[in-house]
Amino acid sequence: MKKNTRSFLWLHYTLITFLLLIMTSVIVGAIAIFLYQIEVFNPDKQHPYLPIALILTISVLIGTVLSAGSARKILKPLTDFNAALAKVTQGDFDVALNEHQHTKEIRELYTNFNKMTKELSSIETLRDDFIVNVSHEFKTPLTAIEGYATLLQDEHIEDYERQDYTQMIIQSVHQLSTLTGNILQLSKIENNTMPLDKEFFRLDEQLRQVIVFLEPEWSAKQIDLQLELDRLDYYGNKSLLFQVWNNLISNAIKFSEENDSIYVQLTTENEQIKVVIRDTGIGMSDSVRQKAFDKFYQGDRTRHTFGNGLGLALVKRIIDMSYGTISLESAEHVGTTFTILLPFEQAVIKSQPNL
Repeated sequence: MKKNTRSFLWLHYTLITFLLLIMTSVIVGAIAIFLYQIEVFNPDKQHPYLPIALILTISVLIGTVLSAGSARKILKPLTDFNAALAKVTQGDFDVALNEHQHTKEIRELYTNFNKMTKELSSIETLRDDFIVNVSHEFKTPLTAIEGYATLLQDEHIEDYERQDYTQMIIQSVHQLSTLTGNILQLSKIENNTMPLDKEFFRLDEQLRQVIVFLEPEWSAKQIDLQLELDRLDYYGNKSLLFQVWNNLISNAIKFSEENDSIYVQLTTENEQIKVVIRDTGIGMSDSVRQKAFDKFYQGDRTRHTFGNGLGLALVKRIIDMSYGTISLESAEHVGTTFTILLPFEQAVIKSQPNL
């Protein structure tokens, strides 16, 4: 394929050069015939040196003019490309080149350049959004800490108010700690700087540990928790997968009402490990569902629930690193279902379902 591509480009410019030579020869021949007819060039009457010198001079001038015009046309795509690159180096990622070119190689070059600038523009937008969102996420708890700390300076507040304000400060500090921890961990994962220590561990036991860890939250809402867990040994990063289950199950609790149900299933299907976490909570709209895995995106714009919009982005990245997939189904006032599929070769089934 490369040989054909190079030969096509070489043939293109060879034909242009050949046509220039033909045009120059035709024009010089026509001028020579004209000079001969008006007897400016007559070998029988005069020495041929002067007419030959005249024809050579004319041919050089014609060749120069034609070559300059063709060179400008040939080099124009490269000149445009260089000018576009200069704009990119100055931070202008909105520049685009016309992809309708006759030469295949130039057309592919322009197409790839436009793809590059589009990706760079997306990265720039993401970076700007990241800075805005991080600033907002830090500002909210910091403002709360400042406000409640100011109220605590009042010597006349009641003890119960002091306890409430102190609890609010602790909650805001916890929110900051969680936010910074998630940002750091997500950064390490995306930059491939986090060590992925793997070990064998009971995946069903890990899910139970998460449920026990979150017991105060689901007990407070009297949520009906239903488990269907096969006994299964898995080889992977234990701490990262713990965060996956902790995030998904805590989200299910967070967005469930009192007396709702949460269903957690661990099985194998089509030579894959399948984990299903389903709730009968408030659900998501289509617009929220489509952006659920985006960093800092929060469907709950009222912020009545604790969160920073990094949890599901972190979950998605960890599952990707584990060579698995995660899918989401949700409907408003119906509930949400997360389905995680992990490679089966990294698991060992021990027995029948162990409830």
